[in-house]
Amino acid sequence: MKKNLLFIGLMLALSLSASAQNDGFAFGFKVGPNLGWTGSTTKTAEIVGSRAGFDLGVVAEFYFAENYAISTGVNVGFMGGHYSFNNAIRLDSLGNPDVFSVDRIYKTTIYEIPIMLKMVTNELGNAPVRIYAQVGAGLGLVPQKVRVKDAIPADGIVTPDKWSITNKEYSLFRTSLKIGAGAQYALDESTRLFAGFYFSHDFINNINHWSPNYAGNYYDENGEKIGDRDTKLNVLQNRVGFEMGVLF
Repeated sequence: MKKNLLFIGLMLALSLSASAQNDGFAFGFKVGPNLGWTGSTTKTAEIVGSRAGFDLGVVAEFYFAENYAISTGVNVGFMGGHYSFNNAIRLDSLGNPDVFSVDRIYKTTIYEIPIMLKMVTNELGNAPVRIYAQVGAGLGLVPQKVRVKDAIPADGIVTPDKWSITNKEYSLFRTSLKIGAGAQYALDESTRLFAGFYFSHDFINNINHWSPNYAGNYYDENGEKIGDRDTKLNVLQNRVGFEMGVLF
């Protein structure tokens, strides 16, 4: 957490330096909660629930027209998801696969550079308030230390396991569609407060491997491998979030 705050502080300092030399440039910072859930385009994973997290970051806006800007910066998102998936392990006495379901909760941190087109209205009447909308993409980097908590439902009861760290099971890179909208209020000619909502949807499968890092159910007590998943798991992260901040 301290490293993340130090990184954000460094980016903010660099933005301060750049703002002194550029017209049509605004910088600032933002923070807010998010809610993440997991989807699957191939139906190999099923949504079980959502997980709350939060975001913080620095914002840089480059205005190429009065009401249009390229919005970028650096986001640090603390997020997670909750989904389940089926697996087939060793054959039973009749030669049929013994199928079980894994209930997984995960949490991670994503470092993201958004590239957004921001469109802003003129001031609303006599009030120094402007509405904005933005659309674009996010390029993300996820550390390999994704923490997961797996459980196998037994008789309809899910017994959580302990948190463990995966071994490169999740993809290092993320690419997402991002849209958002909100309002900004001008305190003076150079300072604006803003608040809004955003939605983010991943384009790329978050899973690297065909088999999950789930040694407790893929290896027996002697270390012998007892099964694999038949199809590659497809997991896509979705997020909605509220963000508020200040621009200078």
